[in-house]
Amino acid sequence: MKTLYALIWKAREDDSTFKNEEFEKRVPRLMNWLRALHAGGHLVACGGGGLEQHSGGLTIITADSPEQALELGAGSPMNEIGTTELLVWDVFYSNLTVLENISRLE
Repeated sequence: MKTLYALIWKAREDDSTFKNEEFEKRVPRLMNWLRALHAGGHLVACGGGGLEQHSGGLTIITADSPEQALELGAGSPMNEIGTTELLVWDVFYSNLTVLENISRLE
């Protein structure tokens, strides 16, 4: 199996001062970034949520190297209001078959 990379996004501000409107106004560009990852065959999965006291998100991608994964991750507009860490994910099992929202990427 190819090496997967988890791009873990975390808002710079904690939940008490985080401005959701700053997140929301970047969503159209976020969707364009995700569509580009998908079109390039890099997107495996994505979703949002929260980390302890911070908004956050997870994008799982394929890449040829950690350097390429970092380059792809740098394209997220959410980096303007947060940071993205890279986790090299040595997958030993995966069943990522949830496709009900794939139309958002097409």
